[in-house]
Amino acid sequence: MFSSKRRDTNLPVSDTVVVVPSLKGHGYLDYTIESHPPRALSVMQELRRDRQLCDVTLRVVHGGKEQTFPAHRIVLAACSPVFKAMFTSNLKERQAPEVKIHCIHPMVMERLIDFAYTSRVSVTKEEEFFNLTHCQLLDLISQDGLNVICESEVYKACMEWVRWDLDGRAQYFHALLNALHVYALPLRFLKHQLQECPILDKANPCRDYLSKIFQEMYLHKPLPPVKQRGNQLIYLAGGYLHRSIPNMEAFSPRTGQWLRLADMPMPRSGMGSCVVLGLFYTVGGRNNSQSENVDSGTLDCYNPMTNQWIHRAPMNVPRNRVGVGVIDGIIYAVGGSWKSSHHQSAEKYDPETDQWTVIAPMKVPRIGAGVTAWNGLLYVIGGFDGKSRLNSVECYRPEKDEWDSITHMGSPRSGAGVVALNNYIYVAGGYDGREQFASVERYSIDADKWESVASMKHSRSAMGVAAYRGKVYVLGGYNQKGFVDSVECYDPEKDEWMEVTSMPTGCSGMGVAVNMEPCPRNLTPVDGDS
Repeated sequence: MFSSKRRDTNLPVSDTVVVVPSLKGHGYLDYTIESHPPRALSVMQELRRDRQLCDVTLRVVHGGKEQTFPAHRIVLAACSPVFKAMFTSNLKERQAPEVKIHCIHPMVMERLIDFAYTSRVSVTKEEEFFNLTHCQLLDLISQDGLNVICESEVYKACMEWVRWDLDGRAQYFHALLNALHVYALPLRFLKHQLQECPILDKANPCRDYLSKIFQEMYLHKPLPPVKQRGNQLIYLAGGYLHRSIPNMEAFSPRTGQWLRLADMPMPRSGMGSCVVLGLFYTVGGRNNSQSENVDSGTLDCYNPMTNQWIHRAPMNVPRNRVGVGVIDGIIYAVGGSWKSSHHQSAEKYDPETDQWTVIAPMKVPRIGAGVTAWNGLLYVIGGFDGKSRLNSVECYRPEKDEWDSITHMGSPRSGAGVVALNNYIYVAGGYDGREQFASVERYSIDADKWESVASMKHSRSAMGVAAYRGKVYVLGGYNQKGFVDSVECYDPEKDEWMEVTSMPTGCSGMGVAVNMEPCPRNLTPVDGDS
């Protein structure tokens, strides 16, 4: 099976064509058009606005006034369990051309219908939000398509909705918690809620429920996978292409589209990147130009809602080729180099206080190490100590401020792509001092064991890597032939890599992380198939 971009068909260039051989050896074309669902919904939205093919009218009665909304039953039923039950059961509304709805603000209904057709919704603390019934609020927060900065924002919205009428609504808080992605809540946030949230005094089952989750997270127990809200994109910042570059772009694996975002404040490569509470951070790196090579301790923060960068507090020391990971909303910067020094040191950053604090040093110096976090632990893999490439692995426990050595991986690698996914840590590519690898190995956190998996189609090091919807994506990098512009995707269930697309410009040493879709204003699509 292979995937390719087809320019000789009527399909858009972002659509994927998959060719599957038949049992008799004669291939047939199986077209997978990833942009089809949003395109179909867009047409349905146009039909709704033109009042064409609509088979139901919602008549909203509020404050003695009425407002009507024409719609399509199948679209409403597809996005809402309430409407699905209404239109598929034996209720009179099943065939009624008009359905009267009480106790909801018309503006809220308009936004909910818009969400059904567009997957976008804007929710504020405004009066119409507080007038939602508990069923309507459950419908809203159950949608994975909510585009929110962090799950804590959804929790806060539910809490404020309950506090609007605490005596009457406290009984619904447990049901609301069950609809939240509670395992996506930061540990510190959960601790604060257990200590300070006034609703938990009124609803003891809720306290027990959140306490259990807090203990599981604090003790690093295996946790269920967390679904991401909204449309997530893979962000790429900076990189190296004969010099450090300031570019900031985002790629949607769902549509195949690239977006050009606001440039970083200065060109940088070899930095680390991460996302905390919906904000994209770039850490350290180097400005490598024809006139100077300056190692950086800079921390910059990009807000996808405003498409703007701001400076935050710099690290205690510059760190080029630094490794970065996030635990409980705290950013950890590990190793890296400053001029001829190879750092054994590490430090952490608290976005709430805008301060860096030195933590215990690693057992050995490392630059170009792969860093990732899983279940409250930080893993540092491979790298270069100034003399040789490493296959050793260290694990950091924040509550003890201690590093432990764990089982070594099979091959020494620096500049490898490292990412955690479903209780595994994947290590792709890298450099051993002689050549770049295409090989990939993964570490089972539960079994404390390494194993080889399918190799990438291209050898590469200093590439970007990200976990997105249960798959691993690698982007760009460098190999013996030069800079790589290929984007590949690994499916763990099939143990198979597939070519996805090309970057607008191949480069290496960029920062990569997954984050919510940016606000669409002032964004520029770019061609990723050049």
